[in-house]
Amino acid sequence: MSTRIYAVEGPQGFHLVEAGTKVGALRHVAEKHFTVSVANQKTLVAAMKDGVQIETAGADENPSTP
Repeated sequence: MSTRIYAVEGPQGFHLVEAGTKVGALRHVAEKHFTVSVANQKTLVAAMKDGVQIETAGADENPSTP
């Protein structure tokens, strides 16, 4: 697999990452700053009480209009 150098920018700074895909570059940086786990019932209830909305991965936030 060929690789490219990707520029990854965010609140944690600017990174140059060699990766096969931009998703791979983003994952490389994100894994240093975030943790991911399956939400249990207690976590879901507490978050919903605090007004946290469930987000759908891959959902287009700015749908284009024809």
